[in-house]
This record gives sequence, structure tokens and C-alpha cells, in this order.
Amino acid sequence: MRSPLYRSTDWDQGADRHTVLKDPVVTVRQIGRMGLLGSPPTRIDHALVYTTRRGGFEVFHPPHRPRRIPRRYTAVYEVDMGLHPVRTRVPLPSIDDALEFEAGVELDWQVTDPVRFVRSGHRDVPRLLLSEIEQAARPVTRSFPIADSANAEAEILTVVREGKPLGADAGLQVLWTIRLRRDEDNITHARRLQAIEHATTEEVLTQQGGALADLEKAVRARAQYQHRLELQGYEAQRIDFYREYLTRGGIDAWAMHLAQHPQDSAKAMSSLREDQQERLRAQMNLIKEMLTKAGTEPFELEGPRRLAIDAFNAVFGQHVPVEQGAGKSTGEKEAEAKAEAEPEPRIVPAQPTVADVPGWQPAVPPDPPTALAEPR
Repeated sequence: MRSPLYRSTDWDQGADRHTVLKDPVVTVRQIGRMGLLGSPPTRIDHALVYTTRRGGFEVFHPPHRPRRIPRRYTAVYEVDMGLHPVRTRVPLPSIDDALEFEAGVELDWQVTDPVRFVRSGHRDVPRLLLSEIEQAARPVTRSFPIADSANAEAEILTVVREGKPLGADAGLQVLWTIRLRRDEDNITHARRLQAIEHATTEEVLTQQGGALADLEKAVRARAQYQHRLELQGYEAQRIDFYREYLTRGGIDAWAMHLAQHPQDSAKAMSSLREDQQERLRAQMNLIKEMLTKAGTEPFELEGPRRLAIDAFNAVFGQHVPVEQGAGKSTGEKEAEAKAEAEPEPRIVPAQPTVADVPGWQPAVPPDPPTALAEPR
């Protein structure tokens, strides 16, 4: 759209809201001598800087616009006042000329004084700001080796922060940050060294872990061997104990066992009762066989029968009463004569005759318990 108020455009970037700008001056137009009413063709979020015939400047910040164009204006600058980001990398020298730092710079710049920026005449804002950063940072990084990037970065931040604000002379407001790192070759070399160090450390730790595992295995094997020796010694002691236990037998063996294991007293008493019952049964069977045996002369059985009757009386805990002079044989009379000669008379049970033997049977003891422990 052409307006009779303006001449042809001297400068027009053709930029919109999303265009990346280096120069915030979007358009420059000269004003004609015939002042006609109307508004300039510009966007509402841009500032307008008018030049006067005497070399002065008048600014209209958005959204303000002049109602008419005075004849004293000769040109108008349309200035973008938006916020523009810049992300770039700048090489900075180190103490060694063969190695350089790599500075990551992030900038967010904005025109805050359109008149000052128009007067400055700058056309490349990112280059302007990076030049100011380089002028402040290069003398600082010159005193640091390439490996000391952390201290160099801290010193750069201090120097730039204490100096004049970036872009202040051009009417700019800048938010900035700087990150310093070593160059790519140095970083690659450091990563290789780090990988070698990690591999070496891993190998050393693996060997140490293997040595510790072998040592632990050896200690465990030694402990198992010592345990086997202790078990063998314990088994030898048990063999010696049971050898002595089996050699003694009976009550002596149980007394020795109870002296070492008092908690087995119930088991010992049960075993002793079983042994007594077995012995009583054996004695009863012997008595029965002696009293019922035929084919032997009476005088030959006189002594054994007496012993059998004594055992019978001992088993049942009583003596059989006999009448004076009834059924006494010659041997019995002699035994009574001897008993009378002794200071303490002894009651001798009567022996059955030969005719009485076949019909006599001793009393049968009670049956033993059905469940018996294994005989020792």
C-alpha cells in the first residue's frame, strides 16, 4: 500500500513476528513534503522514531501513534521492540595458543531505547554483544590452562558482571549467561583417559574381588576341614565311651550313662525293669525244668531242688511253712541238725518227694508288658 504521505521505502526487511532479526530496524521511509493526514503503514507493536529537519529524533512507543505528520519530520524508523534469543559458541584463547576454550553464550536482547539504537547505527546486534563479551573475556582466559575451565568460567562471569552492561550504549537490555568448556579435541582426549582409567579400575577391582573370593573360599575350606577333624575326634570319644559302656554292661553301664546324662533317668529305669523281668522269667523257667525233670535219682536232685525252691521263694518274696517231721528225708534231717547248731536258725523249705514232683507246678508270674524296649 502506498501513501501520498510517504516516499518509497528506503529499507524493508519484510519481517514478521517470528522472523529471526539481527537488526531491529524493520523499515526506513522518508516523508514527503506535502503533509497529508493519515497513519504510517506499520505494526502496532513497533516503535516509530521520526527524524526532524534539524537532526533531532522523536519517538512514539507502541501503541501510541501521531495523529498527523508535521512538516518538520523528514523520515521514520520502524523499530522492533520484541525479545530476541541468541544461542552460539565463541572460541576463547587459553594460556597455550595451540588450545582454545569453547564458550557457550546465551543472549536474550531487546531494544529499550529506540532513539539511542537508531543513533548508534548498528545493524548486527548479536555481533555487537558477542564482541563486547570477547573483549571482556579474552584477557581473562589467556591466564588459564585449558584444563582449568571451571576457574576460567568463574572469572569471566565476575569480570563481565562487574563491567558495563552489554548493549547499554546501543539502547539494548540484555540477559546473558556464559558456559566455558575445553575444546572438542581436549574433551575427546579426556574421555579416552577417563575410559582407560575406568577400565583399569574395573580390572583392579575384579582382581581384588577374585582374590577376596579365593581367600574366602580357602577360609571356608579350612573351617570345613577343621570341622571334620572335630567330628572325627567326637566320634572317637563316642566310640571309647560306648566301648566302655558295652564292656561294663548292666547296672554299672547305666550308672555311668546317668552320671553323664541325667535326663535319661526314666529310660534307664524302664530298661532296668525290663532286665529284671527277663531275669525273673529265666529263673522261673529254670525252676520249672528242675522240678519237673524225670529220669534222675532223688538224691541227685536234692541239692538243685533246694536251690530252685530257694530261688522260687526269693522270687515271690515269701517262705513256704512246713510241718515238723512231715515228709522229711535223711538229707533234710541232717540239714536241720546243722541249722540248729548255727547261732541263727534258718528256715529250710520242704522239698517235695519223687511221687509229688509230676503233679506240682510253680505259680506263673504276671505277663510282661506287650510293648518292650529293645533288649540291651
